[in-house]
Amino acid sequence: MKHLALVALLLTGLLTGLLPAAAGRPQPVLAAARDPLTPYRVGVSRGRPGDIWSTDAVGGDARPTTDTGPLHESDPAYSPDGSLIAYTAWYASTDDPGRVMIADADGADPRPLSDREGEREPTWSPDGTMIAVTDDNGISVVRVSDGAVLTRVPRPAHVSAYDSQPAWSPDGDSIAFARRSENPTTPRVRPFTVHGSTPDGFTTSATVRTPTVPTRPEILFLVDTTGSMEHAVGELASDLDGVMGRIQTEEPDARFGLATYQDYEDGERRYRLVEHLGDRAAVRTALAAIVVDPSHGYPDLPEDWFNALHEVARGADRVFEQPDTSRIVVLAGDASSHECPPTDPTPDPSSPDPDPPWTDPPTTPTTPTTPARPGLRAPVRPAAAQPTGEPDWCGPYWRRDTVIKDLTTHGEGDENRHIHVVGVPVETGTGEHLDSRGQATAITDATGGSLVEEGAPPGLVAAAVEAGIAEVPVTVEPVAECPANVSISFTPASATVPGDTDVTFTETVRLDQGASSRSPDPPRCRVRFRFDGRYPAQPHDQYVDVTEAAGPTVVVGADAVPSPDGAPVPVPFTATATDAAGAPLTPTCDATPGALFPVGLTPVTCTATSAGRTATASTGITAFEPREQNLRTIWLAELAGTAVRREVDLTARFNEGCGQDDDAPAWSPDGNRLAYSSSSWLCVLDLGSRIARGLAEDDPGYPAWSPDGELIAFQRYDGESPARVLAIPAGGGDPTPLVSFDGEDAERPAFRPLPDLRVTGAVVPGAVAFGGTTTARFTVTNRGLAPPRAADLALTVPAGLRVDAVTTTAGTCAPTGCALGRLAPGATAEVRLTLTGAGAGRHVVAAALPDDVNPGDNRAEAAVEVAERVRPPENPGSLSMAVAVLPAEAFVGGDDLVLSFRVRNGAPRPMTDVRVVTSLPPALLPVAGCTTCPLGTLEPGQEAEVRVALPARAAVDTTAGGSVLGTGPDSDPADNTATTRVLVRQPELVVDPRTGPTGFVPHATGRGFPPGATVRLAWTAGLSPTPGEFAVRPDGTFDAQFLVFHNDLIGQRRLEATAVLGPRFGPVRSGDFLVVPRTLQPPDFASRD
Repeated sequence: MKHLALVALLLTGLLTGLLPAAAGRPQPVLAAARDPLTPYRVGVSRGRPGDIWSTDAVGGDARPTTDTGPLHESDPAYSPDGSLIAYTAWYASTDDPGRVMIADADGADPRPLSDREGEREPTWSPDGTMIAVTDDNGISVVRVSDGAVLTRVPRPAHVSAYDSQPAWSPDGDSIAFARRSENPTTPRVRPFTVHGSTPDGFTTSATVRTPTVPTRPEILFLVDTTGSMEHAVGELASDLDGVMGRIQTEEPDARFGLATYQDYEDGERRYRLVEHLGDRAAVRTALAAIVVDPSHGYPDLPEDWFNALHEVARGADRVFEQPDTSRIVVLAGDASSHECPPTDPTPDPSSPDPDPPWTDPPTTPTTPTTPARPGLRAPVRPAAAQPTGEPDWCGPYWRRDTVIKDLTTHGEGDENRHIHVVGVPVETGTGEHLDSRGQATAITDATGGSLVEEGAPPGLVAAAVEAGIAEVPVTVEPVAECPANVSISFTPASATVPGDTDVTFTETVRLDQGASSRSPDPPRCRVRFRFDGRYPAQPHDQYVDVTEAAGPTVVVGADAVPSPDGAPVPVPFTATATDAAGAPLTPTCDATPGALFPVGLTPVTCTATSAGRTATASTGITAFEPREQNLRTIWLAELAGTAVRREVDLTARFNEGCGQDDDAPAWSPDGNRLAYSSSSWLCVLDLGSRIARGLAEDDPGYPAWSPDGELIAFQRYDGESPARVLAIPAGGGDPTPLVSFDGEDAERPAFRPLPDLRVTGAVVPGAVAFGGTTTARFTVTNRGLAPPRAADLALTVPAGLRVDAVTTTAGTCAPTGCALGRLAPGATAEVRLTLTGAGAGRHVVAAALPDDVNPGDNRAEAAVEVAERVRPPENPGSLSMAVAVLPAEAFVGGDDLVLSFRVRNGAPRPMTDVRVVTSLPPALLPVAGCTTCPLGTLEPGQEAEVRVALPARAAVDTTAGGSVLGTGPDSDPADNTATTRVLVRQPELVVDPRTGPTGFVPHATGRGFPPGATVRLAWTAGLSPTPGEFAVRPDGTFDAQFLVFHNDLIGQRRLEATAVLGPRFGPVRSGDFLVVPRTLQPPDFASRD
């Protein structure tokens, strides 16, 4: 679970201080020369179309793994035990999508992983039972035995995510992979994702906030430029660009234009199209160049924006011509408009309309009878210019109804212009108002626009413009895009509301038969929201997954929440459940709504039970960092079994240089480091130090870590030359060539771990008496990087030795051999043969393993010297005896010594009342057997044996023997007595010095132990290093350094030695050793005041 700790580090922001690639590049170091016997081979894809080849650890001994003609094989991946290879195969000259194949590591017996096409880039689970692959839908986890898809790595819905290059962590807890995230958007629907598990359907909801900007907007700013607007126009010139920028953020295709208006008497300034629809920069420039002439500051109060709206909609230079856009006129002014009375040409003194019926003015302008107020113009009437289609009494002015029809439609046969007017009254203190006559209200209502009723002072006009655009009513309509068997209906079907307003729709999901829950990908509906019949540039989408399952209905909906600083954020989600009758149930979930969730994708699973049936639904909690650019980063999918429990962006916080454009992750064998390609660098992230650094540049690709963790191999193209595979020490250094082929590419390196079995042998004791017992020990160690398919050890025991027993610490054994099974890397199996010397001479016991990468250590031999058999003298006419002791040397507390008295009757007739009278060392008495042992009658030439076991209870170096007595002729009484040496040693163990602090390493010395034996040392109190085994020299001595742990017990203890291999002995203890507390002061100062 070490990678969960890594995620915790990411969540707390501890990876923000990583070193830049160049600064973190290590100094070159001299790499040790590689050995061709290193237990791995290097697999590569060779040529185009190519095959899989492999070489030894230094690039030699190249062998083909596949040889399939037109098929192209790539992406080699060896199983963790090195016995199998997975790779991608496809016909390069066709549109064949390819498939993943599995074969023996040497290429034999290939078979497809599944019947699905398009799978590629395999990576094995650590236990070898699953393979993660890439396909067009992302990353899948596939069971090797039957090709079934067990799970998929979910992809966040708020980006276009393309996942590839999975790499399974050594502990099996995570899959690292490269994710290319394109077209990032901000989720705008709540809940963002929904998953329902149901027999037939369910109900959920979607809440969408209408955009603040209509879709594909074309916005014409229509601005009053009379003298009273001078301050407002200046403020607008400085502030409007920010408004346009925010609009373009929401709708990048937005276009802007600028027009101005004044009054009829102002001639060409009555209406001017200053800047046609286009880029905001042109509007910004044009607006800044507008000069409001104070001389035009003495009007009658109304201006003539009715005419301006007519010109925009129906004039000779009409503004809006593009189809399928949102047409908006933002009308900003401080006065109402002149308008033609709708019917009666006779002025009515009580009418609120200040405009009199139009009459031609006199040839000499009239002079006002009262002084004009500053900012006003005298009501001088120029010559009439009759608007087309308007009654004669209208003069140059337009009727309100006509302007509304101009902006919309005049009826049948006239295409609707769909121009929305946004009215922004500017408060300039003239006493007049844009909506003084209700004109702005009428026109904005009729055109589906909006009116900023409270108006705005000059300094806030731009803000009022932005608010007015946001208030334009919009019709929201959800549209479901579902696969077969699934449908969604909405209530209401559509809604018309102002912009920046929440609208909630009830969604009824119906499931027809056939949407099976056995698929790892449940049917997914995409609910898209369109506004005024158009889809906005920023999608407003919701994703609904549906699983058909018997039992209750469970529905989980989760929001997507931004995290601007990358820290965990609270994310709400909802969970509901109902039984078959629709009655509510209470679901249980593995998370809490509103809890903190890390940036990434975290599945939340909820369960409900009804009538003995349980149903489960799961959806993704999305916490994201708002970004605009496309990215390629390394992600980590944490696993709980085969389920994905969380996804995090591993390189989101990496520094520039080792955290951008990242792909091809590769785990170190210990799982503590991750190599990956980053832009033009090969980078390594050390999970312990939390530092990412660059190791090699010049576009290294597809790194692969050697199974021993020493090297990182990668491919590189050198100009026009074929690609080569290079290797660099994992700790840094200079890359060196590893695999290359003349004129052909060598790409996509992968390492095949190999076993390297080694057998060693020893016999203790190496010399025994005839009939004596010894032990042959053969130790088999896997010094390689993978287990063998079978570790079979063949045993050869010569005829001069009898096998009494065979034991093993692994597998099973027979006298001729052992099947030790799949011995893991670093593991050891010990085979012991108990042998009895059945023939005098030198006998060699042999053990042999099948050849592997290093066959030189696959055979071991051990010799046993068996002494001649002790026999009584063959003296004719005499009763004779001989005595032998087994073993020749014993140790206190160990095996008994066995005295063998052999008696022979050499007389020509039977001897009666034959008996053996023993003489035994007093220190070893009493014995369990006889001391005077009757044999009865011995016939001529007959031999008999008496055995007496002497317990090795004391150390002695003496003799033991006896005499044989009987009734009958005995020509030589001297051969009736025999003696032999009896030797029992007392092993001794000394620890020096006799005291030391915790953390101290005293020196232990042993003597008098069985030569060639193995002993195990351990403290009688506290902790002991393991295994603590030491070999005894031929002279019976050994030396050892034996640690007292830093956190160990204080006080007295002893060191104890016990037998592991060789003759037994009783536990041997040293004298007392005192462990004292460690002091931080030097010893010379510890007692000073």
